[in-house]
Amino acid sequence: MGKIIIIGANGAVGKSCASKLNDKELVLISRSNFDDNNPKNSQVLEHVLDLNDYAKTADFINKIDYEISGIIFAIGSISLKPFSNTKIDDFKKLMDDNFYNIVNFLNLSINKMAEGSSVVFFSTIAAIRGFKNHTGIASAKSALLGLSNSLAADYSPKIRFNTISPSLSYSKMSDFITSNEKVAEGLGKLHPMERLGKGNDIASLASFLISSESSWITGQNFSVDGGRSTLITK
Repeated sequence: MGKIIIIGANGAVGKSCASKLNDKELVLISRSNFDDNNPKNSQVLEHVLDLNDYAKTADFINKIDYEISGIIFAIGSISLKPFSNTKIDDFKKLMDDNFYNIVNFLNLSINKMAEGSSVVFFSTIAAIRGFKNHTGIASAKSALLGLSNSLAADYSPKIRFNTISPSLSYSKMSDFITSNEKVAEGLGKLHPMERLGKGNDIASLASFLISSESSWITGQNFSVDGGRSTLITK
């Protein structure tokens, strides 16, 4: 049995995934230093690594001496701008932070993945339903959907690839929006479940998809969004 790599392990979703999978052999990767709240046991390895640093990423992967049984890419960024204010450099930065870094990591590591392994990506419901001021991030996250489906076709039955598309949830990344209690409450009420998501809501599905219990699921996109992408209740 190989190790599960969780990239973005210091974020709300990544930390929740690590907690749910704490009985597995885990490799936790974050671009910031780890705090004391991360799971600690002899099966957990921690590495500080920024996937946008391709040289250090290559060095990290070259030193891997174990089989990889799963990778959870719990990373990304948020950018909310009108299209008229979103310049080509903004699009390039969003692709760097949400797509190219993931492609590079997979390109270097995929030959180290075990038979029956699984990869979980994170997109956004804005990639499948139009929202104002989301052109940049929706475009970058849409690229992940295409990548996931194509890789699922290329590598089945050896490796499974699936994507989770959340709506807005509480996290360090969204803190500039959700830290305002009234704003967060108002945005939560736009969802049929009348609240914003939490890391644990999303990690529950990610933990299932990375496990052998989901061995007949590949090439799928799952919306974890309190019903916002499909339901109109008001």
